[in-house]
Amino acid sequence: MNSGTRTIVALGGLCLLVPDAQAAISGQIQARLVITASCQVTHGAGGAPGSAVGDLGMLDFGQQGPTWISPIKASLGDNAEGQLQVACNPSVTGFTVSINGGLNGDGTTRRLSNGRLSIPYRLFVDASGSHSYSIGQQRNFAVSGNSRIPIPVFGSVVANTRAIPAGVYTDTLTITLDW
Repeated sequence: MNSGTRTIVALGGLCLLVPDAQAAISGQIQARLVITASCQVTHGAGGAPGSAVGDLGMLDFGQQGPTWISPIKASLGDNAEGQLQVACNPSVTGFTVSINGGLNGDGTTRRLSNGRLSIPYRLFVDASGSHSYSIGQQRNFAVSGNSRIPIPVFGSVVANTRAIPAGVYTDTLTITLDW
């Protein structure tokens, strides 16, 4: 006979003989994280990570009287930290940026509108206005290392010598990044 200690357990008239030894069961748990080949867009130094969906800033042309003799200029940010910035993982070597014609555009010209009247404006890659963001045309950006790539956006409303009615003139643009 076996010399191990046994305990008798009685359950409603049924008696069981149970060894006092502890039983153990083991198995595995799988853990997983998938990092996709992608980029992340932020606006400004304190901006939260985002995608091309959401508020990515404002191109603010300020306040103006009814006429102006020089172009009115604006940038997406007041300094380099106010620009859109894109960070991509190492598997992405480049991406393209395109900006549509806005809600008030006519397919060839972007327009600020107050609902009745509109004022044409243009977008540029540089402050001097030498390189434009044509409506829907892709611009290429290279990714190098782990740095953030700035996406500069500058705007210009052309000079206007005829009186424009007072009001708030706005537009909403959609920017698309493809990689």
